[in-house]
Amino acid sequence: MAIVYAVVSRCDVFLSSLIDRVLRMSYRWPVNEVFIDGSRISPRELSEAKGRVGLVVHHAGERVVEEGRDGIAVHLTPSSILGVGELADSPFTSEIEIRREVVRLKSRQVGSPPLSYYSSGEIITVASPPYIVGLHPGPEKVVPPCSEMLLRFNGPKTGEKQECTSSRTALPINLQDVSELLFEELVAAVKRSVAKKCAVLFSGGIDSSLLVWVCVELGLAPLAISVGLGGSHDLSFSEKAAKLLHIDYVKVPLSEQEIAYTSSYLTKNLILQSLMDRALALLVYEGARAAASHGRRQVVSGQGADELFGGYMKYLRMLESGNQPGVEEEMRRDLDTLWFRSLPRDYASAALGGCLLTTPYLDERIINNAYNLPLNFKISRGVRKVVLRSVARLAGLPSELVEKEKKAAQYGTGIEKALKRIGTRTG
Repeated sequence: MAIVYAVVSRCDVFLSSLIDRVLRMSYRWPVNEVFIDGSRISPRELSEAKGRVGLVVHHAGERVVEEGRDGIAVHLTPSSILGVGELADSPFTSEIEIRREVVRLKSRQVGSPPLSYYSSGEIITVASPPYIVGLHPGPEKVVPPCSEMLLRFNGPKTGEKQECTSSRTALPINLQDVSELLFEELVAAVKRSVAKKCAVLFSGGIDSSLLVWVCVELGLAPLAISVGLGGSHDLSFSEKAAKLLHIDYVKVPLSEQEIAYTSSYLTKNLILQSLMDRALALLVYEGARAAASHGRRQVVSGQGADELFGGYMKYLRMLESGNQPGVEEEMRRDLDTLWFRSLPRDYASAALGGCLLTTPYLDERIINNAYNLPLNFKISRGVRKVVLRSVARLAGLPSELVEKEKKAAQYGTGIEKALKRIGTRTG
């Protein structure tokens, strides 16, 4: 994920204090571009810079920023952020257009780089990713997916412009045929959005194992990265799973001291609302940091698979209590709100670690198909993610990985429990 910050003011202001914070946080990105009133400047010139329009962008690619006669456009696409032309068809894109007194924001589907903004009568600020502390002078708002917004000083903001909505498509009526279709869509999603040299956040569970397997089948060179407290369940199992899959693997064991230090850093820089947020942000950040240190600027995550295919234990409990309509409503609600909290948190954590986050399960074609599946293709007879397990068997994954039950990342890594112990000692 590139780190972007823009400010548009009604009058000339010193922009160094507004932009300098982003520069300090973005040191893991190799390319930084700074513009004041449409002119490119070096970071050394920023201390004296004064103007009405400021922009700073950090990335690892090319053609992220497009300078035009009327303003500047920022293209947040995998192909531009990573400098990988073969990902030009990825649906995970967002755009920012900045002019003298107006900013246009455009977000495509869920899983696109999230954008946030603040607007008043005197100033407009835009950031990507959201939830970075101190970038907006007031409460930020996150742009919904599939929407376009026009920001003016105290002026109207256009609302959602539906460009990508779940469609009612005719799906096969048996599990085998549905599995074949979803497997094809997952392969296509990875091909559209994942670069050859990528890293995968890997627990050995079915979501991440299937992603790694598809990457290998496509001829990519994925590096599986597992993060956790030393001796934790996920570290132990992921190492075993990596051997079963014969994939390149890196283990990142953390001590409680390292967890305490990283948690403090993230809490100072990101808006993290709960202990679970801190644990998951830490997991993604450390995974991205390890990926960047191994020359990988893209980290791939299984985010969205639980909401789409019934992975959470709460869904099973609701179903067993006889509340089938409630289960389907809860799954849809969880997916619809994913863009507002979990994705901005994970994008921001990966960005601070120096990587672009990519979530293939949130490709709109997979979402559309998952929306239209009957519930018993997702949860049946006490088994969650039924259809995803069928896809994994079809792909040829080892049965031990296909049948493994989900263990929430914050628990399996031991990170949340470690944070509780650290909080008890320091509280």
